[in-house]
Amino acid sequence: MAKHTVLKICIYSLFLVITNSFAQTQKLDSLKALLKTADDTTQVNALRWMGKYSRSIDKQKALDYGLQSLEKSKEIDFKSGQIMALYDLGLTHGMTGSYPESMDYLRQCLNLSIQQNNYEYMKMVYNGLGIVYRRIGDYPNSKDYYLKSIRLVDSLYLPYDVSSAYSNLGVLYDLMGEQDKAIDSYEKALEVYKGTDKEYLKNKVLNNLATIDYDNKDYASALSKYLEAVEYSKEQGDNVGLASVYTNIGSCYIKLKKWDFAQDKLEKALELAQQLSLKQLTPSIYYFMADLMLQQKRYKEALAYSKKNLESLDKAGFQLNKEGHEIAYKINSESGDLTQAIYHLNNTMAYKDSLLNETKVKEIQNLQIQHDVYLKDKEIKENELQLELLNAQMSLNQKRFVYLLVISFLLLMSAGLLYFKYEDKKKSNRIFQEKNELISKQNQTIEKINAELEKRMLRAQMNPHFIFNSLNSIQHLILNSSDKEDSLKYLTKFSKLLRQVLESSVNLNLFLKEEIELLKIYLELESLRFDNAFSFKIIVDDNLDVEEYEIPLLLVQPYVENAIVHGLMPKEGSKQLTITFNDLEEYIECIVEDNGVGIHSSNAENQKSDGPSRGMSITAKRIDALKRVSNEQLVTVKNYNGKDKTGTKVTILIPKHLQVEDRVNIKKVV
Repeated sequence: MAKHTVLKICIYSLFLVITNSFAQTQKLDSLKALLKTADDTTQVNALRWMGKYSRSIDKQKALDYGLQSLEKSKEIDFKSGQIMALYDLGLTHGMTGSYPESMDYLRQCLNLSIQQNNYEYMKMVYNGLGIVYRRIGDYPNSKDYYLKSIRLVDSLYLPYDVSSAYSNLGVLYDLMGEQDKAIDSYEKALEVYKGTDKEYLKNKVLNNLATIDYDNKDYASALSKYLEAVEYSKEQGDNVGLASVYTNIGSCYIKLKKWDFAQDKLEKALELAQQLSLKQLTPSIYYFMADLMLQQKRYKEALAYSKKNLESLDKAGFQLNKEGHEIAYKINSESGDLTQAIYHLNNTMAYKDSLLNETKVKEIQNLQIQHDVYLKDKEIKENELQLELLNAQMSLNQKRFVYLLVISFLLLMSAGLLYFKYEDKKKSNRIFQEKNELISKQNQTIEKINAELEKRMLRAQMNPHFIFNSLNSIQHLILNSSDKEDSLKYLTKFSKLLRQVLESSVNLNLFLKEEIELLKIYLELESLRFDNAFSFKIIVDDNLDVEEYEIPLLLVQPYVENAIVHGLMPKEGSKQLTITFNDLEEYIECIVEDNGVGIHSSNAENQKSDGPSRGMSITAKRIDALKRVSNEQLVTVKNYNGKDKTGTKVTILIPKHLQVEDRVNIKKVV
């Protein structure tokens, strides 16, 4: 639901840009005419407004007008004009994604506002910095600046409106997963609002609260809020907003299984979207209509809407769309058209690969932006330090001049030389000590990063090996099975397994519960592949909390695969595999035991292959990496090759305390 809310805001913003562009052009022409006859301060304000009106048309022109306004303000020593120009330049850079430049201008504006005791712009700058830090993903700093804006007004009892800071704080809390705090912030924004259009703020907060209810699957509560938002859109004559709200209402009715109401609202939304040529909203409406028909098993109509959904996505410029192909896959699968179902399933998986790459690129871009912001902050701090040093030097010179009038020149020079020599030596020692401490910390950080990179490299090698083995299994089953239903069942299980692997692959480790689930699906696939030729069971110690401890991704799977392929399958007769997880004091003990042919017989088969198991060699390196946190022998192998018992028992000790990557739930921005 979050993505639909963001889409709604984007469409509404685009509509405003289109409808207001002509009016903005007229205002720009009027301001240009005014410049020819206006006095100095009026020219400053005219240039500033020209920059504002140019933001949605031409960023460079907006910046040029802003810089002209700033230079004119400095020329006539108009401090208020400088503050306003710096603030507008910061906003223009922030709106176009130039975040380091935005912060630079906003900080200059803040410093000048503090010097001039301009509390209104201090409040506005704090709020603006909070927005910039939120957009680059630095949530702690974003929260601090929002709170600074609020505290400034509260502590000085200023008559300024801080509802925007509370509203932005609500969005931030929602992104951080703290929905209770988000709701409190939205309600506080309504309470402190001092503007003239409170109904607009109420409607905005209402839609944000409805989105939270929908995300929490409280569809009835979300529906009641969206229905209330309908009345506001009708009163304002806002057909663009009305089309979006109708779409959200239709989605709620689908979740509540009220088919007739859902169809009515979605048809109204579609009619408005077609009248207004809302090409980006239309695909969402078609998607919900297809889902509605699928829920009612009206497959023919569902297929028609699904086709329109994909066609409208293509017209709107979306090359790949996961939801569109996913709903098409479900419809074709349930209606029995397996060829089309597989086609759409492949497109869904292709989208996931594309999205994964896009996510990595965005992560790198965000890191680069944060690095640029860090450099800007560092530069500002260095300038402030230099200014303090200059002030200290000036103060010292004044004192030195007074001393020269009191005591003799020779005594002062001798004392001064001794003093500065001592201070210089002391400073040199201190700097040397600080550099040594810094180098030591950097070495520790580099060692830590190297260890993490090695883990990521081994995990990245492990995932393709696991996926290619599974694909080989699919190929084997399809080529050797005449039953398409079994083949499709295998493909469906593999799709589910692949999804879980890909979703977990962004982390170095995953919870033991998730690893067990992956193993279970993998064993079901292998059992299906080998015509249920072996049986298996997974035993988990009752004292072991599978949701507390994390282990490296797919650590156990290669041992299981080795037991099946090289231990059980060459054997004749009953084939059994047991996987046991036990709770030890400092370790999780995993035992993989089979009654296969044993290591000696298995080695004879392995000698016929082209080389050693790629998966086992990678896993051995991952085990070596774990040894850095333990002095124990982490893997032991016991072979049974007697008359009464054959097979292999592999015991793996997994340290309970592993370093885990932080996970961040990125939500929508309203």
